[in-house]
Amino acid sequence: MITYLLFQYNNNMKATHYFTVIISLFFLFGCSDKTSQKALNEEASLPDGLRDKVTGLQVINSSINTKKQTTSLLYGNQKAIKRIGENSTVMKEGEKLIRITWSQKADPNWIGAVIPGKLISFETLELLSEKENPRYEKIEGNSVRIKKDTLGNGKSIKLILNQEMAIIPNN
Repeated sequence: MITYLLFQYNNNMKATHYFTVIISLFFLFGCSDKTSQKALNEEASLPDGLRDKVTGLQVINSSINTKKQTTSLLYGNQKAIKRIGENSTVMKEGEKLIRITWSQKADPNWIGAVIPGKLISFETLELLSEKENPRYEKIEGNSVRIKKDTLGNGKSIKLILNQEMAIIPNN
């Protein structure tokens, strides 16, 4: 009788062991990590020629235009951040501001969320000398071509200069 019980116990343990191994293999080979493939938004990445222009600058604020379905980030150097913190719209020598605008697209990882899509524009505004006017340059799309048409530049410059600092809570 004891031999029979030990035999049954060993068979049950083997069956449990085999069942656990089979289920583990299903999980191991049945699941794939497709999120890692989609984790980096390649479409919204800046081209190499523009990425260097943002190096050393800090994000001042971000904005979303739901009517145009765009997302924008405003970057600036320390002089621009100081001026914006003082609520002044008059640029000072040495300031540099960059405004990047993307179209929005649906996030493939989160239902109902939107993320930046294709690059729409890359605008640079800087004042090299107080004796000169601010230098404004607009690059459109990922092709990194400078927009030659200056119609509407005044409106864009005014929009950039009127940006306020994002409010960041203290720790």
